[in-house]
Amino acid sequence: MRLNSALEVLIPMDGVVNIDKPPRMTSHDVVQKVRTILREKRIGHTGTLDPLATGVLVLCVGKATRIAQYLEAGIKEYEAVMHLGVTTDTLDAEGRVLEKRGYVPPGNEKVLEIVHRFIGQIMQRPPAYSAIKVAGVPSYKLARQGKAEPLKERVVTIHNIKVTAYKDPLVELTVTCSKGVYIRTLCADIGEALGMGAHMTSLVRTRSGRFDIGHSIALKDLADLAASGKADKVLVPITEALADFPTALISDIESARILHGNQVPCPGSLANGANDLVKVLDPGGKLLSIARVVAGVLKPELVFS
Repeated sequence: MRLNSALEVLIPMDGVVNIDKPPRMTSHDVVQKVRTILREKRIGHTGTLDPLATGVLVLCVGKATRIAQYLEAGIKEYEAVMHLGVTTDTLDAEGRVLEKRGYVPPGNEKVLEIVHRFIGQIMQRPPAYSAIKVAGVPSYKLARQGKAEPLKERVVTIHNIKVTAYKDPLVELTVTCSKGVYIRTLCADIGEALGMGAHMTSLVRTRSGRFDIGHSIALKDLADLAASGKADKVLVPITEALADFPTALISDIESARILHGNQVPCPGSLANGANDLVKVLDPGGKLLSIARVVAGVLKPELVFS
């Protein structure tokens, strides 16, 4: 919320803020900090970052919390450093070392060959030290007690991996991927495929959907803006946050129907889509709904009153 000094009232704030997450903070820590800064309880993130990681953490504020699941589905981009020959229980530099293996450093061509095997749809097993719940208990809590069971593998998509630098034992990677990818698991799996194991030593998320690190804001800068009553200046409006979604403009009559949760005909070329998500606007450009295109009609999934 924003304090209006003239009226001494708190004005609700709605929108999306792109935080440059600092190291040694959990995503929940950042959410709590921003709740305090903005004086707004309704804040949620759109994809967890480990404490070790830094970079883009997209937060939804106020009414924008309703679109968090749609922003979370966006493509992610990371810059990671992988350390060959050493494995840890958490798969990253914060864990306990399990093994140090002697090995002959692989050549550049071998590293590229193995890395490229992981591009596309792959099966990935989430790490035991993760927030995934097992019978209602976060897996990392079970792991700390020595009670963790292997989590189920799942299908994820790696759109691209670039090896940006390699000087044994360190390999620098840029990874573009779907949601749900654990980069530390990816590093560990690449290390195993190379034959000497590996763990992740650093991670920066440089992009999440349309939000990139070049337009992120540090917590201190957000706090300074809030202190001067200007925090709303960095909030991206809900409609703009959904800029990557195709737009369906509908009539006033159809607007009334969709606001009541009813499906309406899908206009123009969008009607040819199959299961596509679109944002629905009234003739004045007001956001009404996020809807799915099914058999030439718009079926609202989320309605904004």
